[in-house]
Amino acid sequence: MSVEARELTSEAWTRWQGHLINGVFPLGRYLGCSDHSGVFLTTSAARHPSEVAIKLVPANRIIAETLLPRWKRAGGFAESHLLRLFEWGGCQLDGLPYLYVVMESADQTLAQLLLHRALTDEEAREMLPPILEALAFLHGRDLVQGQLKPANILVVGDQLKLASDTIRRVSEDSLSGSTSTVYDPPEAVHGHSSPAGDVWALGVSLFEALTRRPPSSLGERSDAIALPADFSSTFRDVVARCLSPRPQDRPSVRELAAWAQGRSMVSAAAPTIQPPALLPPEPKAHDSVSVRTEPPRTAPEAVRPAPERPAPEASRSSKRRGLLGVMLTVVILALGWAGVHVLRVHRSSVAQEPATRPSGESLPKTPAAAARSTALMWVPVPAASSRESGANAIANSSAPLHQVIPDVPWSARRTIHGHIKVWVRVIVSQDGSVFAALVDRAGPSRYFRRLAIEAAKNWTFSRVEAPPRRLMQIRFEFSRDGTTGRAVALQ
Repeated sequence: MSVEARELTSEAWTRWQGHLINGVFPLGRYLGCSDHSGVFLTTSAARHPSEVAIKLVPANRIIAETLLPRWKRAGGFAESHLLRLFEWGGCQLDGLPYLYVVMESADQTLAQLLLHRALTDEEAREMLPPILEALAFLHGRDLVQGQLKPANILVVGDQLKLASDTIRRVSEDSLSGSTSTVYDPPEAVHGHSSPAGDVWALGVSLFEALTRRPPSSLGERSDAIALPADFSSTFRDVVARCLSPRPQDRPSVRELAAWAQGRSMVSAAAPTIQPPALLPPEPKAHDSVSVRTEPPRTAPEAVRPAPERPAPEASRSSKRRGLLGVMLTVVILALGWAGVHVLRVHRSSVAQEPATRPSGESLPKTPAAAARSTALMWVPVPAASSRESGANAIANSSAPLHQVIPDVPWSARRTIHGHIKVWVRVIVSQDGSVFAALVDRAGPSRYFRRLAIEAAKNWTFSRVEAPPRRLMQIRFEFSRDGTTGRAVALQ
């Protein structure tokens, strides 16, 4: 549960205080928001204490099919240092689809405390055990917390807990289309997710907890971070290791737990990780690409008899065969690298269609939500017969007053073969500003998806008196020659 405030959208969220979600959860005091969600206090007659928190996320079908199973999985955890999730499902606000998740209400977050003062070395060390216990629980199940930062380190009663609505499998994407933050490890730009990413975020959070500011010298994050001269001597080594650019150089949760208990942090042998540039993308179910992996080579025998010394002629023949073998190996490696490169370029030119469901099929929901028969309803593109009321106003308001087209450098455009289409669904406020932006159709590249979302957030449309919310789709098309964008009204 992130309660990090954003001034640009807080006014829009606070307008919903007093609304009733699915006839059960009244939106009480506004707690805060991120760039994609808002959090409120609410009450639940079925819970003790009755005061809980509810998080709202503007949704589309892709977001719903991803987040609801994650919340269901996290809701079954009994780890004492993970925030409990009670209920989740779909709802509507002003006729637009949202997801909600009801969770424990936190008394305070680390981010709120850091507004007033930094932690002492002793406080930071005391904070580590519950965090590391929660991470060990997740990493042992091939899960990651995914968004570890001060806003997601919470105090509930006398316990320290981590937000659990961000938990995902190691193999799953973060669904974050926004610009990378300091809490994202360097390998995240390649789509890699691992427990080492949580360790990186923990290192950033420790730095921020002790200094009241995030590290400012990460830059391209290709070299080790240079900590300030006055940084805590107690935490200097452990934070520096957590912020190692290479995932395999970071300590494990077990090593950090040993350090927090006063024992030496001995590095375990880290697995060798191949550089991302040489790794082909993971094949998707719909890709007609067959990947063959060679079986592991058997280990050499412990003891081998000494070979007999060959005759001079046999020795020369053996050397020639050895040289030919080396040359053949080099050729195979070169062809393999070229194949990987061609595969990367080919995949970047294929636009992926989003998963769809038959028309009218409802989204998955919890038993409580099913009992209320309040399934999340999607707003389809209306037929001509159903949009007579207000059609002129909506049609006129679909023309943007200000467009922002992503500026793609030539180094990225030259990798495009054909066209890459990214469609972004935006919720437009009454004043014409974009309230929220979500991907409707994602291309094969996270890079172009991120550019499209960031650009869509800055479009503006004409002000209207009604409706209070408009649903539009901004369709970006990337090619070698440039980028185009146009808006289509969905409501």
